[in-house]
Amino acid sequence: MDMISQQIALSKRPHIVVCTPGRLQDHLENTKGFSLRTLKYLVMDEADRLLDMDFGPKIDQILRVIPRERNTFLFSATMTTKVAKLQRASLTNPVKIEVSAKYSTVDKLQQYYMFFPYKHKDCYLVWLLNETAGQSAIVFARTCNEVLRISLLLRNLGIEAIPLHGQLSMDKRMGALNKFKSGARKVLIATDVASRGLDIPAVDLVVNYDIPSFSKDYIHRVGRTARAGRSGRAISFVTQYDVELLQRIEQVIGKKLDVFPGEKDAILVLQERVNEAQRIATLELKEIQAARGKGKKRGRGDGDDDKQISLSEAKKIRKGGHKQRR
Repeated sequence: MDMISQQIALSKRPHIVVCTPGRLQDHLENTKGFSLRTLKYLVMDEADRLLDMDFGPKIDQILRVIPRERNTFLFSATMTTKVAKLQRASLTNPVKIEVSAKYSTVDKLQQYYMFFPYKHKDCYLVWLLNETAGQSAIVFARTCNEVLRISLLLRNLGIEAIPLHGQLSMDKRMGALNKFKSGARKVLIATDVASRGLDIPAVDLVVNYDIPSFSKDYIHRVGRTARAGRSGRAISFVTQYDVELLQRIEQVIGKKLDVFPGEKDAILVLQERVNEAQRIATLELKEIQAARGKGKKRGRGDGDDDKQISLSEAKKIRKGGHKQRR
């Protein structure tokens, strides 16, 4: 987000600053007149992530310039138990309050898995979203490219999906979230950028298209549904490569996931249509990436977050590409 507008806001001496560690450190170094010398409360949401090695150095720099006499609050659904990491937040006489001693998911969350060969993954996703049509769903994939590919695939099959990942600019991220929150789009395809910090009360279904490598990430992902007393469902796709990951998750949450019912023959009826949609999506993805590469060469790729081409532009690019080939 724009530094100058933030500097203006900080000059008005706000009572509360909500920030990421890196951007706060930028302002402490570069914004004249801004300091945290009078800070009374430090709140770290998703504290286990903020205290890990990725954010650790920035947090250490911030802790050096804020008062030692303060109240510090650490929050997370999966708090780390390593005292050494908690000491980095320089706690004095800490009090620990926990809802449960073990990692857990809420009782109103129904948790399932579907087991099938890797090559049928897209077919099962399309079948599942057709079966739950009208419900809001977040589908988690592992990489930004995979998020974009799945979004293109679903759109080619008439399922209006919107992507959300770390390479989108802030405006596009907020636009995607607002469309999903308002119900203008029922399906959000996302990386783990959406697994924490999103409070969207009306999410009916979470799909782990790619099962997470770390069990704690599973707890955060499925926590996007069944919030504030509501019920919800989470369905994890398990292929021949994911069995061990599923077993780890079951061990951590202390329960076995149920098999989600689905007739294999009825699901694979869709395979031919899905194959065609996959082919088109792959072409669109290649042409988006090629256009993005040309933009970088012309000097347009050096901005904030490497500006993404929207899905709505994908078909225009494809049409243009076909004209050139003709």
